[in-house]
Amino acid sequence: MTTYAKRRILVCRTDRIGDVILTLPVITNLRLNDKNARIDFLGAEYSRKILEDNPYLDDFLVYEPGGRHSGFRGLFNLVKELRANKYDTVMHIFPRFKVSLAAFLAGIPVKVGVSSKWYSFLYNKKIGIHRSKVEKHELEYNLELLKPLNVPVKDKKINLWLNSKDKIFASDFLKKNGLAGKFVAVHPGGASGSMFNWSIGKYAKLIDALYEKLKVKVLLIEGKGEEEITKDLFLRLRNRPPVLKGNTDIKQLGAVLKKAAVLISKNTGTMHTAAAVQTPTISFFSPLFVLSEKRWGPWGNKSAILKPKINSCRKCVGENCIYENCMDTIKMEEVLEKVKLYI
Repeated sequence: MTTYAKRRILVCRTDRIGDVILTLPVITNLRLNDKNARIDFLGAEYSRKILEDNPYLDDFLVYEPGGRHSGFRGLFNLVKELRANKYDTVMHIFPRFKVSLAAFLAGIPVKVGVSSKWYSFLYNKKIGIHRSKVEKHELEYNLELLKPLNVPVKDKKINLWLNSKDKIFASDFLKKNGLAGKFVAVHPGGASGSMFNWSIGKYAKLIDALYEKLKVKVLLIEGKGEEEITKDLFLRLRNRPPVLKGNTDIKQLGAVLKKAAVLISKNTGTMHTAAAVQTPTISFFSPLFVLSEKRWGPWGNKSAILKPKINSCRKCVGENCIYENCMDTIKMEEVLEKVKLYI
């Protein structure tokens, strides 16, 4: 028998897509522990699709810090919404002060969070987690939050629940673009732009080499707002691949990536999406300690990590680094050798 009150649970994680994907096993284990509980999720609008069709979840609440939850009025709007749902337990997976305060003011009895924040007094079930020490994977840090609730971890698998519409979208897109057979997906962008990534010039040479040396088809993944990256890349290419545009939703992206032989990208939400649908990944990771693959690497799939052959950095000094763009020290030949493992 579990120790938390019965039983309306809110899981909060309002940051990026990759972070939310790595939170999915928390929902799975809550449901495995109590099939009758109501389990909701509070997150940003852009992460809603990740939870769509998840059989372990009851509802998704949209957090709008730039809209109806903005300012003091927005805080009390959020308090009102949480109170109306009569939650007895809230889990702050990656805590945010405003959300934590709203849950406190809403009178939710059991409030789970970390003990390391200045506002940790807002929680009455705390656990000592210091993610910056990079002692384990982010997914495992997330699952640690189940301990104060005495919920056992039975399943660490990530599931992205694709429906028939997602699969039809992928099939139609791939057929239309001549990618019915084996292909390599390449995503040259990412949430934090060009920082800690291969340069566009290197990606262009890689794509041409995939066509000309390995004789394999390529699909270019374009993230939302990355149109300029695509334009820059196309100016450098001899072989222009079809593009999956940035307005594609996360589950459509997952359905397409599920058909790929491998995805090549930096550490980004696209990488975590590929891993969630069991597609192999070749990922560029920077030497920056807090961005280590130990914490942020792909989870549960076949994967290869490529990073500069330099010591781990505690802090990035950017243009003052003696290596200049250290990421470009990763050689294209290294990438091609990894690709051969999956095609």
